[in-house]
Amino acid sequence: MDAIITGESERIGLSVIDNNDVEHLIEMNESGEIKYHEQDGYPDDANKRTSEGNEHVNQARRYAKYYVFAQRGYDTVEHIENPAYVDAVRRAIADLSPAEFKRYFGALYRQLRSHHDDTERPRELPSGVRKPDAVVYEPEIYLGLEAVGEDVAERAQALATAHGFDLEESAEVQPVSELSDETLSRWKAFGDDLAAIVTREDLTTNLTITGVSGLHIGYPNRLGKHEVDEADSPFTHQADARLSLLPYAPESFDEFPAYLDHHLRCQVRDCFLKMGVVPPEEFHVVGFGKFRDSRRYDHFEMYPEVHKRDGNHTPLLG
Repeated sequence: MDAIITGESERIGLSVIDNNDVEHLIEMNESGEIKYHEQDGYPDDANKRTSEGNEHVNQARRYAKYYVFAQRGYDTVEHIENPAYVDAVRRAIADLSPAEFKRYFGALYRQLRSHHDDTERPRELPSGVRKPDAVVYEPEIYLGLEAVGEDVAERAQALATAHGFDLEESAEVQPVSELSDETLSRWKAFGDDLAAIVTREDLTTNLTITGVSGLHIGYPNRLGKHEVDEADSPFTHQADARLSLLPYAPESFDEFPAYLDHHLRCQVRDCFLKMGVVPPEEFHVVGFGKFRDSRRYDHFEMYPEVHKRDGNHTPLLG
C-alpha cells in the first residue's frame, strides 16, 4: 500500500495505490468520513465485485484514513481500530502497578477463569447465550493524560474541579458497578472533556489508564449473528481499545498482564493487516486478536491465518 495527500481544503484528498497496483482517489473530511472514492480496478457497484475485490477497496479506505491520521493528526480512525491507540493502551497497561492492574482487570480475570474454575462469575451470562464457552468478552479501555507537566496537570485538575472531583482524592479506582448513578454521570462528563485534550503526540508518552468498562459479552444469537450484551461504561466518549477475549485465562493471575499484552499485540497486528500493510516486526505475533478480524482471516485467502497456532503464517500478506 502507498499513498500521497494530493490536496487539503474543506476535504483531504489522497491517491492510494493498493496491493493490486490499483489507484484509488479518495476524499474525506477531518473526521474520517469518506466523501468521494473513485477507482478503475474493480466494478463501481459493490454488488458486482468479488468479495476479494470489495476487501481491496475497503483496505484502500482504511489505509487512507490511517494515512491522514499519521500525516496530519486528524482523528480519522475509530480509536479501537487505530494501531496507535491500541498500542498506547497496551503500553499504559504495562505501566500499571500490580494493585492498579488488579483493580482494573481483576473482575475480567475472574470472569474468564469462571469457565474453568468453580468460582462465582462477576457477571452472569446473558439469557440468549446457548453455549457458555462460545462467548467473547469485550470490555473497553479508556486512556487519559498523566499529570506530568504543569499545563496538562492544570487543565486536567481544572476540568475535574468543574465536575466536582479532586484528582488526588479520586486516585483510588472503584469498579463501575460500585459507582452511584450521579457519580457515574459526573465521571462520564469529566472523561468526555478530558478526552478532548488528548492529542496524537500524547500517544507516545504521558498516557495512563483512566477507566475500564463493565464486561460487554458477545455471543452468537439464534440467527448466528454476533450480538453484544453491553455493560456499564465509565465514559460516553469513544473507547481507546476494546478487548476481544475468548473464555480462557492463564491459571496464575501473575501471568495475566503478559497475556493481555500479547492479546493487544495481536490486535495491533490486525489493525495493520486489514489496511493491507505488513505490521512492524514487534507485532509479528500469532494468536487471537480481534474477533471480527479472525473471521476475516478465515474467509479471505489474501490474509495469513495468524489467529491460528497451526495456520498459514507466511507470507504475512498474500
